[in-house]
Amino acid sequence: MLCMSYINAEWRLDLIPAWTRTASRFIPTLFLAFLLSMQETQANGPGIAKVDSLSGPGPQENAGEPTSLRGDPESWDAAAPAASTGPSSVYGSSAPGSDLADIQPLLAANSPRPRPSSGEDAPTSASISRDGAVQMPTTNVMGDPDNPLLEPPTDLVPGASQAPTQEQILRSGATTRVIDKNMAASAGPVAGAAQVLQFSPGVNVNGYGNTGATKYTVSINGIGNGWGGFGGYTGGASIMMTLDGVPMNNVSTGLWQSPAVPIMAMISSTAVTYGPASAVGRWYDNVGGMVEFTPIQPTEHAGADVNFTYGSFNQKLMTADYRTGDIHGWSTVISGGVGNGNDFRMSPDGFRSPSYQYAIYGKTIKNFNHGDISFGAWYADAGGYRPTILPVGANPYVTVNGQTAAGLPIAGTPYSQATSGYYSNLSYDTWRKLDSQSTQIAYAKQNIYLDDDKKTTLHNMLFYNGSNRFHSRYYNFYENKKNAYEYNNPSESAFGDQIGLTKVLPYNTVDVGGYYISSTYNSRNAFYNPNYFLPGTSIPGGELTPNSKYRNDYWNQTDVAVYLQDTIEPIKALQIVPSIRYDVFTTAYSMNAQEQFPLAFQYNPKNNQGTLPNATRHLSGVEPSILLNLEVTRWLALYGSYSETYQTDAVGGGGGLFQAIPASYYGLSLAQYAIAGAKTHFEKLPGLNNMLFGANYFWLRYANQAINITNFAGDSITGLGTSIYQGGDFFLDDNPVGTFHLFMNGAVENAVYKSYVTGTPGTPQAVSYNGRHVPYVPSVMLSGGIYQVQQIGKVSLRTSLWFIFNGEQYVFNNNIGAPSNQTMPQYYTLNASINAAVPMRLFERERIINFNLTLLNITDLNYNGYEYITSGGYYGTAGNANVPAAYQAGYLLGYPGAPFTIYGSIGASF
Repeated sequence: MLCMSYINAEWRLDLIPAWTRTASRFIPTLFLAFLLSMQETQANGPGIAKVDSLSGPGPQENAGEPTSLRGDPESWDAAAPAASTGPSSVYGSSAPGSDLADIQPLLAANSPRPRPSSGEDAPTSASISRDGAVQMPTTNVMGDPDNPLLEPPTDLVPGASQAPTQEQILRSGATTRVIDKNMAASAGPVAGAAQVLQFSPGVNVNGYGNTGATKYTVSINGIGNGWGGFGGYTGGASIMMTLDGVPMNNVSTGLWQSPAVPIMAMISSTAVTYGPASAVGRWYDNVGGMVEFTPIQPTEHAGADVNFTYGSFNQKLMTADYRTGDIHGWSTVISGGVGNGNDFRMSPDGFRSPSYQYAIYGKTIKNFNHGDISFGAWYADAGGYRPTILPVGANPYVTVNGQTAAGLPIAGTPYSQATSGYYSNLSYDTWRKLDSQSTQIAYAKQNIYLDDDKKTTLHNMLFYNGSNRFHSRYYNFYENKKNAYEYNNPSESAFGDQIGLTKVLPYNTVDVGGYYISSTYNSRNAFYNPNYFLPGTSIPGGELTPNSKYRNDYWNQTDVAVYLQDTIEPIKALQIVPSIRYDVFTTAYSMNAQEQFPLAFQYNPKNNQGTLPNATRHLSGVEPSILLNLEVTRWLALYGSYSETYQTDAVGGGGGLFQAIPASYYGLSLAQYAIAGAKTHFEKLPGLNNMLFGANYFWLRYANQAINITNFAGDSITGLGTSIYQGGDFFLDDNPVGTFHLFMNGAVENAVYKSYVTGTPGTPQAVSYNGRHVPYVPSVMLSGGIYQVQQIGKVSLRTSLWFIFNGEQYVFNNNIGAPSNQTMPQYYTLNASINAAVPMRLFERERIINFNLTLLNITDLNYNGYEYITSGGYYGTAGNANVPAAYQAGYLLGYPGAPFTIYGSIGASF
């Protein structure tokens, strides 16, 4: 029975070699078919677009495009070109799809653009836009024409999703940082979505793995999301994550699982917008900001890429994409990837905590005279074994051999970074946990012009987002505990529709719209041990008959929002964007343990974590916002914004809100966010070529938070608090000389709790920690790098060097369930790569073969990305009579960052 109960937990990892072998045969075969079909398609076509050289004309130089600062100093403050009728916006003479161009430009880029009739000739160069509509898809300031794998295509079809350009960022009233493929490559070839975000100002990333397969927690200026199992974060579900504009966060819990985007080769750009910003484009978790992952988009011309990576810890990854090009107004892209490998942590028995990831994505766009329609789908499945968090210093009562059933520590090497090894792990038969996530997204978008002059546009997006989380744990550190096994498989499905209408008027652009989302979340979880029986029976504990704690509760969440926004431009240099939004949140809870666990519900009712009756809560709020941008000169803009947004408390943890904490405690958190700053943008000047610099001050009051902490036993502890965040962010991109490029991101911040109370307010159990620093908010954060492209014969050689630095940060004290006054040390990593793009003639056409070598943490620095003070529950020392009081609690646990790592890649672009 012991073996049978764990079969479901292990079958996924057992399948890794099988599906890897299948994929290794299937993907190359599929890709070869793509190439052959592409050859037929291209035989009579215009051919693959050739990316312009660095000195050639780009989209920003087309007639009607915004004019950036260039030329001699005398022209710097010259009058700008005469404004066209209506708001000029960032699109120049073409009518803007909406004011999102300045506030949420990622969504604005999906607006339909004028398209020539089918009788017009298609452009033959990727750099030529249609009617000035096709824009550079990223803010990358240096083209790398000989390295397509690091530079996404620019010949996107109208309606394709695009990140904001440098000019759009300059003119926006919000702070937005775009991480293009060049910058994203700094995270390494097997990195996932979370690791890439650390190249945006003030973003802190914590995880226990070395690829995109495992889970991470990320925070933007101290406001977090993700579920890496790291406690002590404020607003642990308060950053909105979207994929091609589709919301990915669990509507009930607010959580985003980073393995939802495990392979960054499938992503063309990532844009981080700070704070709630304006009403248009905002979803339900935008307290700290929004992150948009934009996948590879359909293009005018056919093309394909394939890449293979192998590196440290037996990590392997294979990715491919194919773009059909324009075929009778339709353009389609398909991409995918598959990989697996080991963690950098080593167990005494040789177990290496393997992980896996695979994903597939497709999107097609149809253009016609009055707009465009598109359909997209994304599927990802990724996960791996999670190593334990390590004691930092030796505790003689925590050994690699664990404890007996009576709680006696078993003699052996103390388990800690200082004694068993900095990257050590417990044996497979002592402790193992498989944690994985699957994500399914499908969507359809429509952008329709409602009048002939194309000044009234209807935008609509219908979408589905489903997720299944699976983790299975075997915990034999305490021999034969009643909850030695955990089988956790919650799920969520959400359907929604976002609709908006944009009207361009002579001096302003009006947006009105909203969205409707309906979701169902199930929190299914079971703790058990087959060596124990259900009380009063001979039924052994199991996944469906838990003898320890269990839950199977449902939350049906309905979110509705409507907004009105106006982009006012009384003069070309000034843009004022007021907006107002009204939100309605309806949460219905039902306890359904008897559905999944009927025998446990009958014989083991005391361990049901859903102890309260069914309940429903209706909450609502009004959210005002205003953004301003003033172009003082053609190269300097001052900007600022103030936004308010509401967020529902997270639900779903064991014994938390609705389950053991009354629904009356479920409420709305209020975020009041203000930003003021300046941006500069220069082009083609000595030392300031395509230079974009931004710096801002931010202030956030995050009030009425329910700060949920889940302890080791699976119980939820809730604190109530209000926190204040303030500091400064800056970012820089520049091409000072030739093909030499540099980038820099930085943040300085102070974050404190104005109030923090654990226990029921007004009772003797209530404890106040007012004035404590918010944990895991580094006082200083810096990241930056340089790279240069050199032409050696026909080979384009790109060398890169970059660093990441995190300053001191306060840690959480799980012993008191509150922030501590203790800090963890600062740390940094130094990294480098070299890339060679070699032209070769294949299939009677010029192709690019790409070779890459990446080295991470070159100095092999030992550092912890995360630490906390334990209450002793994790390793069974709390309240243990066999352990002296001085060793029962209060010692430090940490997750080490990855050591020196090396990866080699080979790819091809067709």
